[in-house]
Amino acid sequence: MVCGLCGNERPLIKAHIIPEGFFRVFREGACPPELHTNRRGAYPKRAPIGVYDKTILCASCDNSFSPWDNHAQKVLLHEFSDANAIRAGSATVGWQIEVFDYHALKLFFISLLWRASISNHEFYRRVSVGAFEDELRHMITNQEPGDAEAFAVTLARFDNPAVTGMLDPHLERYEGINYCRFYLAGFVAYVKVDHRAPPEFLRDFVLRDGAPIVVLARSASGSKDTVVMRDIAQAALKAKRGG
Repeated sequence: MVCGLCGNERPLIKAHIIPEGFFRVFREGACPPELHTNRRGAYPKRAPIGVYDKTILCASCDNSFSPWDNHAQKVLLHEFSDANAIRAGSATVGWQIEVFDYHALKLFFISLLWRASISNHEFYRRVSVGAFEDELRHMITNQEPGDAEAFAVTLARFDNPAVTGMLDPHLERYEGINYCRFYLAGFVAYVKVDHRAPPEFLRDFVLRDGAPIVVLARSASGSKDTVVMRDIAQAALKAKRGG
């Protein structure tokens, strides 16, 4: 059993890709968290402790991600008050995060992208970054987060964080630039998988060292993500009833 990070033959463990804390938010409700995908024929699956993969990492390498994982949860999993809000008139169009460690938070997203790409779990089957895996692995092992545009990260947050559940991550394009989209307990993280600059409409909202994080607001009402969740739930209910 070869560890995907250190390359040594060692016992591999049950390693989370998305930290368990991002699933715990849903577990605190009436129902256990579920995994959802918009792939045809796929139905929601319960995931009471989140998603783990026992084929990718040894214990030592998995533990090396803990400071970054913990920092991401500390920064993102808290109540966003009016004091953090960015307003246009009476509407909240985003939130601002002043206190965070760029080095730790950026390495969290870099490691998240790498772990998802090398994972064999079905939940991550739509994430494959090809030759970028070696570049990401090098940044991880050297603890080098790169500048703002290297695997640039932009964050958005739904006004109702619980409404979207946990959709599977996937690759997509914005103005021809490749990105991977992750869902993290009400947040959407857009991570650039491209050496080209971010598209112009995202450049002002990229995670940067020495500047506050701007988290864009997204309405759950009528969003494509919410429509996907609704359609999946309806299909699963129909199948359960035998209809």
